[in-house]
Amino acid sequence: MKRLALKAGAAVLTAVILRRLSRHLHHGGGHEDAVRAYFEAWSDGDGDAIRDLVSDDYQAHVHTLEGTDERDADELVSVVESHAEAFSQVDYDLHEVISHNGCVAVRATMHACHEETGKDGEIDGIAILRFDGDRIAEEWSSWDYLGLAGQLGLSGGA
Repeated sequence: MKRLALKAGAAVLTAVILRRLSRHLHHGGGHEDAVRAYFEAWSDGDGDAIRDLVSDDYQAHVHTLEGTDERDADELVSVVESHAEAFSQVDYDLHEVISHNGCVAVRATMHACHEETGKDGEIDGIAILRFDGDRIAEEWSSWDYLGLAGQLGLSGGA
């Protein structure tokens, strides 16, 4: 009877370990999950969730059409909320999520409907997010804003 109980216990333990390992291999865990939550908060326009994901001394360096925007945590929340007013039906496809030495690199595509024009558009980008503990402390990103402007009919070349 003891032998049967030990075998059953070992089987349960093996199943739990395999489930956790499978989750880790498929989702990356930790920082990668936080990055997925970060893009989900962008999709939802959820400034509060964004604020919870970034550190108090968060700094962003975002390549835009005019140059590089430097943003702190409060400015990030403002941008996320403005973005939610300008776009609806926002969804991000995260094509690659690569974690190494406390940083996560992401290649992503945003799909959304622009409220002013009513047109659908998509924009490709790359972001590198550096973590301090479990929160995003710094971000470097570059997005194809000119391509999106063309899709929406907002550039001279559209």
